[in-house]
Amino acid sequence: MSEDRTPYRPRTPGPTETWVDRLLEHSRAELARLPLDTDLDGTHLTAVLRLTGLDRFQLARLLGVDLATLERWERGVGVPHAAARTVLLVGLSFPEVLRAFFLTHN
Repeated sequence: MSEDRTPYRPRTPGPTETWVDRLLEHSRAELARLPLDTDLDGTHLTAVLRLTGLDRFQLARLLGVDLATLERWERGVGVPHAAARTVLLVGLSFPEVLRAFFLTHN
């Protein structure tokens, strides 16, 4: 395990993660009402990861994309389209559904 990922030294959250934490604290009800045409970005992906408890590899597998694609989306290079976008919207509104689906299909 690398030194920066050791469980004994907590990592300081970056600005995006801090923003996502505030979003999740104050806007959970708003996330459940996102319209289908919502533009998604890296903060939405981070929110789905936090809400579902899935790691990046698991979420990439669930979305049907490779890990590099997911990481590019998180950095703002490209955006999810079609089914991946819809699955992310479901994850924002009903994270327990994605978590349960992933756990029962692995």
